[in-house]
Amino acid sequence: MKVIVAIDDSPYSKHVVDTVVRRHWLPDTQFKVLTVIESLYIGDEDDTLKEQLINLRARRHEHLSELCAQIRDRLEEHIPTAKAHFEIREGDPKVEIIEAAIDWPADQILVGAHGRNICPHFLLGSVSRTIAAHAPCSVEIVRAKTGAITKSSHKSSHEHSSKVRK
Repeated sequence: MKVIVAIDDSPYSKHVVDTVVRRHWLPDTQFKVLTVIESLYIGDEDDTLKEQLINLRARRHEHLSELCAQIRDRLEEHIPTAKAHFEIREGDPKVEIIEAAIDWPADQILVGAHGRNICPHFLLGSVSRTIAAHAPCSVEIVRAKTGAITKSSHKSSHEHSSKVRK
C-alpha cells in the first residue's frame, strides 16, 4: 500500500501525523511525506525584491525539508515495517498533491483540514475539499477535535508574544 501524508507546517499537520502513527498498517506500507511550497512570482522589475524572494524560498525549502525528515523518521520509528520518504514540490498544493498521487501512484492520501472558510458548508477548506473531489485514490481528511488546534495555537502564539515583550 502506498500512502501520501500531505503536510505543511501548521498544527493541523501534526494531528495528521499523530493519527498515522497511532494506526496499524499492513506490513511494507510505503509512506510519502509530501509538502508543497506555494510558488512565488519573481518579476524582473526589482532586483532587491527578487533576491529577497529567492532567499525566502530557499529558507522555506530548508525548513520544510527538516520538517519532512523529522516526520519520515517518526513514521519509520513508530511503524517499523514501513518504508518512508519525503518529497517537496512547488506550486499550488491542490494540484501538486493530486499530481503526486497520480505520479507515484498512491492508494491513499491523508490530509488535514484547516477549515479557514467562514461558512460551515466549507469547513473542510479549499485544499482538502479539492483533493477529496479530484484525487485518483481514497482520501482521508483528518480533523482535530473541535478547539484542540485553536487552543494549542493560541497558547503557542501567546507564549511567543510574551517572550517578545520581555
